[in-house]
Amino acid sequence: MTFNPTFDEFGCGPDYIRTHIKELYIPTLRQVLLDAKKKGIIVKIELKGPNTALPTLQLVEELDMVDTCHYSSFRHDEIKIIRDLRPEKNSDGSFRYKTGALFDQVPDNFISLAHEVGASEIHLKYSTCTKQRIETIHKEGMDSMAWMRGPRGMQFDLLNTFDDVGNEDDSMYSILIATGVRNLCVNRPDRLVDYLKRHQDHFFE
Repeated sequence: MTFNPTFDEFGCGPDYIRTHIKELYIPTLRQVLLDAKKKGIIVKIELKGPNTALPTLQLVEELDMVDTCHYSSFRHDEIKIIRDLRPEKNSDGSFRYKTGALFDQVPDNFISLAHEVGASEIHLKYSTCTKQRIETIHKEGMDSMAWMRGPRGMQFDLLNTFDDVGNEDDSMYSILIATGVRNLCVNRPDRLVDYLKRHQDHFFE
Protein backbone atom coordinates (compact mmCIF):
# COMPACT_ATOMS: atom_id res chain seq x y z
CA MET A 1 0.00 0.00 0.00
CA THR A 2 1.37 3.42 -0.95
CA PHE A 3 0.71 6.74 0.77
CA ASN A 4 -0.38 9.65 -1.40
CA PRO A 5 0.44 12.96 0.36
CA THR A 6 -1.46 14.97 -2.26
CA PHE A 7 -4.82 13.26 -1.65
CA ASP A 8 -7.44 15.99 -1.94
CA GLU A 9 -9.26 15.25 1.31
CA PHE A 10 -6.25 15.74 3.63
CA GLY A 11 -7.11 19.01 5.33
CA CYS A 12 -3.55 20.04 6.21
CA GLY A 13 -2.43 19.90 2.57
CA PRO A 14 0.55 18.24 0.86
CA ASP A 15 3.17 20.82 1.88
CA TYR A 16 2.66 20.15 5.58
CA ILE A 17 2.71 16.39 5.01
CA ARG A 18 5.95 16.52 3.02
CA THR A 19 7.59 18.72 5.67
CA HIS A 20 6.53 16.52 8.60
CA ILE A 21 6.47 13.13 6.88
CA LYS A 22 8.82 11.55 9.45
CA GLU A 23 6.52 12.57 12.29
CA LEU A 24 3.30 11.37 10.68
CA TYR A 25 1.86 7.90 10.42
CA ILE A 26 -1.52 6.27 9.91
CA PRO A 27 -2.38 4.06 12.90
CA THR A 28 -3.72 0.57 12.37
CA LEU A 29 -7.35 -0.15 13.16
CA ARG A 30 -6.20 -2.25 16.11
CA GLN A 31 -4.26 0.71 17.54
CA VAL A 32 -7.26 3.01 17.13
CA LEU A 33 -9.65 0.55 18.76
CA LEU A 34 -7.35 -0.14 21.70
CA ASP A 35 -7.03 3.59 22.35
CA ALA A 36 -10.80 4.04 22.05
CA LYS A 37 -11.39 1.16 24.43
CA LYS A 38 -9.21 2.78 27.09
CA LYS A 39 -11.19 6.01 26.76
CA GLY A 40 -14.63 4.38 26.53
CA ILE A 41 -15.35 5.87 23.10
CA ILE A 42 -17.97 4.50 20.70
CA VAL A 43 -16.38 4.01 17.26
CA LYS A 44 -18.06 4.01 13.87
CA ILE A 45 -15.90 1.97 11.49
CA GLU A 46 -16.35 2.63 7.79
CA LEU A 47 -15.76 -0.46 5.67
CA LYS A 48 -14.02 1.11 2.68
CA GLY A 49 -13.48 -1.78 0.32
CA PRO A 50 -14.47 -5.33 -0.59
CA ASN A 51 -13.80 -8.16 1.86
CA THR A 52 -13.41 -5.81 4.81
CA ALA A 53 -16.43 -6.90 6.86
CA LEU A 54 -15.24 -10.25 8.18
CA PRO A 55 -11.70 -9.31 9.34
CA THR A 56 -13.07 -6.15 10.94
CA LEU A 57 -15.78 -8.10 12.73
CA GLN A 58 -13.22 -10.63 13.96
CA LEU A 59 -10.94 -7.89 15.29
CA VAL A 60 -13.78 -6.15 17.14
CA GLU A 61 -14.85 -9.41 18.74
CA GLU A 62 -11.27 -10.31 19.64
CA LEU A 63 -10.94 -6.98 21.47
CA ASP A 64 -14.33 -7.49 23.19
CA MET A 65 -15.71 -4.24 21.72
CA VAL A 66 -18.95 -5.48 20.16
CA ASP A 67 -21.11 -3.00 22.06
CA THR A 68 -18.91 0.02 21.34
CA CYS A 69 -18.23 -0.48 17.62
CA HIS A 70 -20.63 0.27 14.78
CA TYR A 71 -20.03 -0.59 11.11
CA SER A 72 -20.95 1.57 8.12
CA SER A 73 -20.29 1.48 4.39
CA PHE A 74 -21.29 2.78 0.99
CA ARG A 75 -20.80 -0.87 -0.02
CA HIS A 76 -24.04 -2.16 1.40
CA ASP A 77 -23.03 -5.74 0.62
CA GLU A 78 -20.35 -5.42 3.30
CA ILE A 79 -22.75 -4.43 6.08
CA LYS A 80 -25.11 -7.19 4.92
CA ILE A 81 -22.30 -9.65 5.68
CA ILE A 82 -22.18 -8.32 9.25
CA ARG A 83 -25.95 -8.66 9.61
CA ASP A 84 -26.08 -12.15 8.10
CA LEU A 85 -23.33 -13.35 10.43
CA ARG A 86 -24.57 -11.53 13.53
CA PRO A 87 -28.36 -11.08 13.58
CA GLU A 88 -28.58 -11.00 17.40
CA LYS A 89 -30.94 -8.49 18.99
CA ASN A 90 -31.06 -6.76 22.36
CA SER A 91 -33.98 -7.14 24.75
CA ASP A 92 -35.57 -3.99 23.31
CA GLY A 93 -35.58 -5.48 19.80
CA SER A 94 -32.67 -3.42 18.45
CA PHE A 95 -29.76 -5.09 16.73
CA ARG A 96 -26.77 -5.69 18.98
CA TYR A 97 -24.34 -5.30 16.06
CA LYS A 98 -24.97 -1.80 14.70
CA THR A 99 -24.66 -1.25 10.95
CA GLY A 100 -25.13 1.94 8.97
CA ALA A 101 -26.01 2.24 5.29
CA LEU A 102 -24.08 5.22 3.90
CA PHE A 103 -25.60 7.31 1.11
CA ASP A 104 -24.02 10.07 -0.96
CA GLN A 105 -27.06 10.77 -3.10
CA VAL A 106 -30.43 9.66 -1.73
CA PRO A 107 -32.51 7.46 -4.05
CA ASP A 108 -36.29 7.32 -3.62
CA ASN A 109 -36.01 3.78 -2.24
CA PHE A 110 -33.22 4.48 0.27
CA ILE A 111 -35.30 3.10 3.15
CA SER A 112 -35.96 -0.22 1.45
CA LEU A 113 -32.29 -0.48 0.39
CA ALA A 114 -31.27 -0.08 4.02
CA HIS A 115 -33.81 -2.63 5.21
CA GLU A 116 -32.66 -5.14 2.57
CA VAL A 117 -29.20 -5.29 4.13
CA GLY A 118 -30.44 -5.19 7.72
CA ALA A 119 -29.05 -1.75 8.49
CA SER A 120 -29.81 -0.39 11.94
CA GLU A 121 -28.79 3.14 10.93
CA ILE A 122 -28.86 5.35 7.82
CA HIS A 123 -26.04 7.85 7.28
CA LEU A 124 -26.81 10.73 4.90
CA LYS A 125 -24.48 13.36 3.47
CA TYR A 126 -25.06 16.58 5.40
CA SER A 127 -26.46 18.42 2.37
CA THR A 128 -29.13 15.75 1.79
CA CYS A 129 -30.54 15.72 5.33
CA THR A 130 -34.10 16.97 5.55
CA LYS A 131 -36.58 16.84 8.40
CA GLN A 132 -38.85 14.58 6.34
CA ARG A 133 -36.10 12.07 5.52
CA ILE A 134 -34.86 11.95 9.11
CA GLU A 135 -38.38 11.49 10.47
CA THR A 136 -38.94 8.65 8.00
CA ILE A 137 -35.72 6.94 9.09
CA HIS A 138 -36.75 7.09 12.74
CA LYS A 139 -40.30 5.89 12.01
CA GLU A 140 -38.75 2.86 10.31
CA GLY A 141 -36.94 2.01 13.54
CA MET A 142 -33.47 3.04 12.38
CA ASP A 143 -31.04 5.58 13.79
CA SER A 144 -29.67 8.51 11.78
CA MET A 145 -26.36 10.25 11.15
CA ALA A 146 -25.26 13.17 8.98
CA TRP A 147 -21.71 13.06 7.65
CA MET A 148 -19.57 15.91 6.40
CA ARG A 149 -17.23 15.67 3.45
CA GLY A 150 -13.50 15.94 4.13
CA PRO A 151 -12.08 19.42 4.80
CA ARG A 152 -11.32 20.19 1.16
CA GLY A 153 -14.62 18.78 -0.03
CA MET A 154 -16.42 21.00 2.46
CA GLN A 155 -14.42 24.00 1.27
CA PHE A 156 -15.44 23.28 -2.32
CA ASP A 157 -19.12 22.95 -1.37
CA LEU A 158 -19.13 26.21 0.52
CA LEU A 159 -17.40 28.13 -2.26
CA ASN A 160 -19.48 26.70 -5.09
CA THR A 161 -22.83 25.53 -3.70
CA PHE A 162 -23.90 27.27 -0.49
CA ASP A 163 -23.90 30.90 0.50
CA ASP A 164 -26.01 30.78 3.68
CA VAL A 165 -23.69 28.77 5.96
CA GLY A 166 -20.02 28.73 6.86
CA ASN A 167 -17.63 25.81 7.20
CA GLU A 168 -19.15 23.86 10.09
CA ASP A 169 -20.25 27.03 11.84
CA ASP A 170 -23.23 27.68 14.09
CA SER A 171 -25.61 28.17 11.18
CA MET A 172 -24.68 24.83 9.63
CA TYR A 173 -24.99 22.94 12.91
CA SER A 174 -28.32 24.56 13.77
CA ILE A 175 -29.79 23.67 10.37
CA LEU A 176 -28.64 20.05 10.65
CA ILE A 177 -29.77 19.59 14.23
CA ALA A 178 -33.17 21.05 13.35
CA THR A 179 -33.75 18.10 11.02
CA GLY A 180 -33.78 15.82 14.07
CA VAL A 181 -30.69 13.85 13.01
CA ARG A 182 -29.25 12.07 16.04
CA ASN A 183 -25.55 11.82 15.19
CA LEU A 184 -23.07 14.07 13.37
CA CYS A 185 -19.80 12.97 11.75
CA VAL A 186 -17.76 16.19 11.58
CA ASN A 187 -14.32 17.52 10.76
CA ARG A 188 -14.36 20.12 13.53
CA PRO A 189 -15.51 18.40 16.74
CA ASP A 190 -14.19 21.27 18.85
CA ARG A 191 -16.60 23.66 17.12
CA LEU A 192 -19.51 21.25 17.53
CA VAL A 193 -18.76 20.74 21.23
CA ASP A 194 -18.54 24.50 21.72
CA TYR A 195 -21.86 24.98 19.89
CA LEU A 196 -23.59 22.35 22.03
CA LYS A 197 -22.20 23.84 25.25
CA ARG A 198 -23.51 27.27 24.32
CA HIS A 199 -26.93 25.80 23.56
CA GLN A 200 -27.04 23.14 26.27
CA ASP A 201 -30.19 24.57 27.84
CA HIS A 202 -31.99 23.89 24.57
CA PHE A 203 -30.50 20.46 23.79
CA PHE A 204 -30.11 18.99 27.27
CA GLU A 205 -33.28 19.89 29.12
